[in-house]
Amino acid sequence: MNLTSLKSMKNSGKKITMLTCYDASFAHLLESIGVNALLVGDSLGMFIKGDNNTHDVSLNNMLYHTQAVARGVKSTFIISDLPINTYETHDLAYKNALALIEAGADMIKLEGGASLASVVQFLKTKDITMCGHIGFMPQSTKNMSHSEIDYSMEKGLETIIEDAKVLERSGIDMLVLSSVPESIAKTITQEISIPTIGFHSGKGCDGEVFILYDLLMHSDSSRDLYLRDSLRSNKSIDIKEFLLKFIKDHS
Repeated sequence: MNLTSLKSMKNSGKKITMLTCYDASFAHLLESIGVNALLVGDSLGMFIKGDNNTHDVSLNNMLYHTQAVARGVKSTFIISDLPINTYETHDLAYKNALALIEAGADMIKLEGGASLASVVQFLKTKDITMCGHIGFMPQSTKNMSHSEIDYSMEKGLETIIEDAKVLERSGIDMLVLSSVPESIAKTITQEISIPTIGFHSGKGCDGEVFILYDLLMHSDSSRDLYLRDSLRSNKSIDIKEFLLKFIKDHS
């Protein structure tokens, strides 16, 4: 799987499947069942480190987990997040993006709208493959209250379609739409030529990304995400119940 394949899926109307992944074992499993792309997200702050948000995730954290995921797959497309405070300048962004690619990433993801255009353009000149991220942007919520986050999200939606177009013109190769109203996400998907990946943004995008652990268990670890109530699980089989039965059967 490569970027050309993902773009062909958009053009043919075939949905792109993407899951977060942070280790080699799950990476190998997800490749075996045909997941198109794996996202080594800075969401590892909550799911791996046990933090309340993504704000203390370091580049070293991202490098470690990107290397682990890369060791677990043969050909699955890997996207890795540039964490907070690692792409404020052109040179810093290039240095850190290159480090993630050398660690095994096929694409790097960075959060922000039109304000990122110059950084994106610079990275494009360096042949860095990039995924944008607009809508709810966890890295931008540091020291913000819930009401401030809500207000910021509402204001961001006023310009989000133009943000998407600016990012595409600047050189972004794929775009994550996070917690964007479904009608807006669908409009963006129709008006840009690069693949869109929705996160809690309805089914109108070219694909969706899900948090692996949210699918596996009744998780409350996503408390930092904007649409908290949408993460409640309706699964009839819980991984906790499975493990309890396993222990009982082997003790």
